[in-house]
Amino acid sequence: MNEIKTRPATEVDLVIPNDSHMMNPSTDSSPYILQDVLVDGHRGKAGVGALGTWSDRILLVFDPPHPKYGKEWATKYFLFDEKKPGLVRWGHYGESFQLELIENQS
Repeated sequence: MNEIKTRPATEVDLVIPNDSHMMNPSTDSSPYILQDVLVDGHRGKAGVGALGTWSDRILLVFDPPHPKYGKEWATKYFLFDEKKPGLVRWGHYGESFQLELIENQS
């Protein structure tokens, strides 16, 4: 069994290529293309984009659900910490999670 190879995720890694914005609606009705990630060690998918709204946000999707973030979680109040690769700070109360991009699929 191969070990999962990861690296700290960046915001650029997670840009959703088929995103839709209220000022530039997409005619593509296919599901958003998200990247495979680990969030605090839990496997999921993540993407950054407007997701059909007015402003960018980060979206996390898990199967099975994450113990803290559930099946699906999103916020527009997020920031990738430039001094600590892979650390995503969110909300207004100093919360954060570690986000690793999965580079291989085994």
